[in-house]
Amino acid sequence: MMSPESVCAENGIDVVFFDGRGAKNKGIFNKNQKVILIDSYLDDHEKKKVIYHELGHKDHDPDYYKRNRELYELQADRNMIHHLLKEELTYYDDTKDFNYLHFMEKHKLKSMANEVMVKEEFNALVNENWQDK
Repeated sequence: MMSPESVCAENGIDVVFFDGRGAKNKGIFNKNQKVILIDSYLDDHEKKKVIYHELGHKDHDPDYYKRNRELYELQADRNMIHHLLKEELTYYDDTKDFNYLHFMEKHKLKSMANEVMVKEEFNALVNENWQDK
């Protein structure tokens, strides 16, 4: 299982921690510098979520962020969910035991959009693994 930092390294992106006390953002992706800045005061679980989310902005055009903010944030959330699910599924001998509601509770995913993404990404990962066999 790969860590969020190693996934970033594979993509040529550095992860740097900053003192986030008083900051409004938990994480920031700087495309020009190829670096993700993460609040060092987050717990390990939240750091992982934020790193995967920020990594989801890798292919986004910063010039269009204001116009596409909602779309870009949803795409970044999908990337986070994808990586969290990929990790989660390594703990199962049989993916039929996976419960998406427990997964959502564990990762504090609350929106209907997150629910749809969890289901879609789960199905994509399970089908991908099935086809590899």
